[in-house]
Amino acid sequence: MLGVFLAWDLVRRDRRLRRGKRRIEEAWEEVERAFSSWVQALEDFTGTLRRKGYVPVARGELEELLREIRSARGPKGLEEALDRVQDVLHRLYAALPRKGLTEVREAQNELARCAEELDLVRRRYNELVRVWNALILSFPNTLIAGRRGYKPRELFGSRFDSDYHDTFPLRI
Repeated sequence: MLGVFLAWDLVRRDRRLRRGKRRIEEAWEEVERAFSSWVQALEDFTGTLRRKGYVPVARGELEELLREIRSARGPKGLEEALDRVQDVLHRLYAALPRKGLTEVREAQNELARCAEELDLVRRRYNELVRVWNALILSFPNTLIAGRRGYKPRELFGSRFDSDYHDTFPLRI
């Protein structure tokens, strides 16, 4: 009877790990889609600035960063790209004139909307990663995770996040 219970428990744990892995992969795909939307909004914003002739120095930095961003992969690469762009955007916003910017404001609002969407899916991904990492490092899940080749995942944070080190309980 004990053997049956142990076998059932291992099967249950294996299913939970497989479900968790699938959810993390789906969450990462959402992050990549949101990141692509954000990059597109950033390109549109940069194009608007170019057409209007505003802030040529910061705009040039932003265009250079856009070329680098397209090759960014993984949580660490995307995080670094976001941080660099945030620095340039802060300088750029400070240099923009205050009047007559209707088209620029619309592009800026779209960029902010995409950034907010990216932030939401990033937080969801990070919640899942925290739970996943705790799950695969607990016994006896370590045995199953090791056999299946599951590894801890990297958080996708940002130095601008207030909740970067917070943990949120989320069940996989």
